Amino acid sequence: MNDRDQIYIEILEVALCRIRDLALSGACEQCAIEADHVHNLPSLVGEMNEHRHAYYLQAERKLYLERLDRSSTNAKYVLARYEPLWIQLESISSRKSLP
Repeated sequence: MNDRDQIYIEILEVALCRIRDLALSGACEQCAIEADHVHNLPSLVGEMNEHRHAYYLQAERKLYLERLDRSSTNAKYVLARYEPLWIQLESISSRKSLP
């Protein structure tokens, strides 16, 4: 498993814990937002198409951040967990796009 695949798995772990916590608090709409954010990540593990990885970082992450209720349960905590992972993904993507 490469570094990028491991990062996607870590993002999924954070998201699944968040979905569980949101479900226990009855925040169904936020559960859906969290699930929508990560539902394509399993298909990115092992993916060779750099455009798909870029799409996650540029479009799916942006949509997630727009939809996220920052006042919801543990939102600051989960963003603090995602940020370093997203930075690592961006670093990998920038290295892969170099000639």
